[in-house]
Amino acid sequence: MKKKILFVASIPEHITAFHLPYLELLKDKGYEIHIATNGSLDYPIVDKIYSINFNRSPFRIFQNFIAYKTLRNLINTQEYSVISSHTPVVSILTRLASILARKKGTKVIYTAHGFHFYKGASIVNWLLYYPVSYT
Repeated sequence: MKKKILFVASIPEHITAFHLPYLELLKDKGYEIHIATNGSLDYPIVDKIYSINFNRSPFRIFQNFIAYKTLRNLINTQEYSVISSHTPVVSILTRLASILARKKGTKVIYTAHGFHFYKGASIVNWLLYYPVSYT
């Protein structure tokens, strides 16, 4: 089985701002690179791009539920070796969508690029983001 990795982020600009060097390294190591994001990305080393209508707000429950189902179907059919998730809401959806894949050996990684909870942040941010950042 070919090694495949899925990068998941809410917007394509996140991928281009933070992950291009890692994508190049992984490509050199023989990985097939897939990206799931809300929009499109034109980068030659990416093998497949999936446009999933993620919403960055945790309160857009219906839209994010549809995105979760789409992502779950993608993950369960592609047999990824590694799934790398980024951005808080998308990472919650990714971890939930990958439950079956993790049982089959897929490694799921969440990378936080700054926290939404900090001294002075609203109580809502603490209640929403703190618990899920440590699961």
